[in-house]
Amino acid sequence: MSTAATSCTAETTFLLSKWIGRAIDEVDLSALANGTSTGAAPDHPSQWPKNVRNSMALCSDEYLMSALRVARSLADGICEAEDNIAEKGGRENNNNDDEILSSLLPEPGINWADNVQVHLSSEGAEFNEISKLHFNIQRADFLPSGETPDSGGIPSDEDAMRRIYSLGIVLYEIFSGGERPPEMGHQTGGRKSDDGTADFFQELSQEDPFPIDDGNIDDLADELKLFDGIIGGDDFFNVENPRKSKRQTQSCSYKVYDVSVEPLKAKCLPGSLCDLVANMLDCADCYPSGEDSYHKMSEVRDDLQMMLEKPTIYLYDQDMGRLSITGLQPGGTVFGRNAELSTIKDTYRRSVSGGSEMVIISGASGSGKSLLGHEFEKHVLAGGGIFLSGKFDQLQQGTPFSALASAFNVYCGILLEDSGPSSIAGVLASKLRSSMGRDVHYLTKLIPNLAIILGPETSPIYHNDDCDNGQKRLLYLLCQFVDVISSTFSAPVTLFLDDLQWADAASIEAVNNLLITASIASTSQDKRFFFFGCCREGEINGGHPVWKLLTNLERASVGCTNIKLDLMDEHTINTMVSETLSLFPRLTRSLSSVIYHKTKGNPLFVSRLMLSLSKKGLLRPSLSRGRWEWEKEKIECRNLPTDVAMFLNDSIKELPESVQSSLCILSCFGASADVSLIETLERALHQNIRDDLDVAVMK
Repeated sequence: MSTAATSCTAETTFLLSKWIGRAIDEVDLSALANGTSTGAAPDHPSQWPKNVRNSMALCSDEYLMSALRVARSLADGICEAEDNIAEKGGRENNNNDDEILSSLLPEPGINWADNVQVHLSSEGAEFNEISKLHFNIQRADFLPSGETPDSGGIPSDEDAMRRIYSLGIVLYEIFSGGERPPEMGHQTGGRKSDDGTADFFQELSQEDPFPIDDGNIDDLADELKLFDGIIGGDDFFNVENPRKSKRQTQSCSYKVYDVSVEPLKAKCLPGSLCDLVANMLDCADCYPSGEDSYHKMSEVRDDLQMMLEKPTIYLYDQDMGRLSITGLQPGGTVFGRNAELSTIKDTYRRSVSGGSEMVIISGASGSGKSLLGHEFEKHVLAGGGIFLSGKFDQLQQGTPFSALASAFNVYCGILLEDSGPSSIAGVLASKLRSSMGRDVHYLTKLIPNLAIILGPETSPIYHNDDCDNGQKRLLYLLCQFVDVISSTFSAPVTLFLDDLQWADAASIEAVNNLLITASIASTSQDKRFFFFGCCREGEINGGHPVWKLLTNLERASVGCTNIKLDLMDEHTINTMVSETLSLFPRLTRSLSSVIYHKTKGNPLFVSRLMLSLSKKGLLRPSLSRGRWEWEKEKIECRNLPTDVAMFLNDSIKELPESVQSSLCILSCFGASADVSLIETLERALHQNIRDDLDVAVMK
């Protein structure tokens, strides 16, 4: 059969079989050849044996992504037709209307692939030019058959399951490079395997695993009724031949085959892709026969879409061997906070474009406030902005400018990585001297790395000021320091301060001055400043410095956006579990439901609980299945604390006593400690604190 459509400049529509062949031929394997070239093998892919080249092409990103787009388009078209039929089927329709609606869906069968056409976008490409034309997928659909399904009327649930099976056969052919399942023998016009795997599996499929003839099993049951009294059941043999009930009692217009995906695995295709096809083929009997089988075509479509959008998570194989050694490795991805992140970005854009605004985020412990702040940092840095980050410490509330000093010191340390007189640090040192004079050296008492940037050229002059005047000078100099940074690098400065509930009054006064100064100089591009802070919910009262800050800024017409982070719902927790385990959400729903009800949706609690389950072997990587598996019943039976703080406390109690002792000692010095302090403690206490810290991190 010829291609379905042509144009004067390019042929834009192909039957599926022709598209598969041409797409495989267009895969560029030269990069792979250059990376793996040896003296014993041909250097150019064109010199490789055809079966080798085709196998490599099937596993390439180019072919896999294009094939997934074709598969997703087919599934999407079926879903759309099913939805339209379901919507119109609920209204009053005559029989003719029902038949028209039903004809929108292809009749289930094993030869769908013969009627699939792939539409390509020829924009910017010329036909027969190696321009990746066959990877420009516009859509894929079925040739109109003009036939009315045998069942008539609105398709049933059994029809829906048969369609999943039928599409599974199509996907098998797409990802195998045009081969039909060997179990089908010569029933269809499938292509012969280039690597011999199809012949091998066809030979296996011809061996009947049930040597008893289907037609004689009922006679055999009659002859064995004399054993009824011994076995103790009149209904023992009153069951249908399972193969007969599966294959012969259905009103199918086609023969159903038990198809294995082992030939796909033999081609080294991603395991998740092979499992997807296998889960579709499990629907051959009009009901899900496997634990992970599909129930609706929309599930197939959603899984294909996830493979396209996030292939590193859902398509490509995970290193189960490494994970079996390291255990679960949760990432730093933010889940379920897109709306809040968009609000912060919008406020930031207004602030650095001439306005003066700030954002305060509140929420319970473990709700993801800090993680959201660091996610916003990526946005600022990607846009060329400067991001300063500090964290207040409960044990240092009496130390003025503690978090600010830490933020500036870390930033100066980053600048020092680029050494040399013409470096960024050198340029900043020159600007600071010219703008602030010798007073800049007062800041070196707060910012040690700044002293390294300035060098030993000028020694600071310490005036005999009282404490109040000295703090005011530092306040003024810190604000001037921010202005110099912004003007020197022509970039907006963002200050992120975490744990505002423990903020000291001096630091909050500095933030107040920076925001008001920025609002006064809103037309100047040299004074672009944005403040972003986080605090625990319910811990900022009327006497708190932050409360006074909000009152002052309201009088100065400085905008403040308050964002409250709630705990996550069950759907978001399932997304979090799904991406962490690299399994489709439909497969992790049972596990995430248990985790959600135990953690109440606290994201920190969820991640720590999953780590704990991994360490205890209740959540583990399976080398045979190539995926994570878990023991749901045992997880449900675990008694857990009611909040994340108690859970972390219990986790610490499980550590060795020496490790607990070292952590207790260091906690007296705040949230962090310098190496020099740890070395001093080790000498004084004769205790190997660093080794204990390594054990705590590993555990």
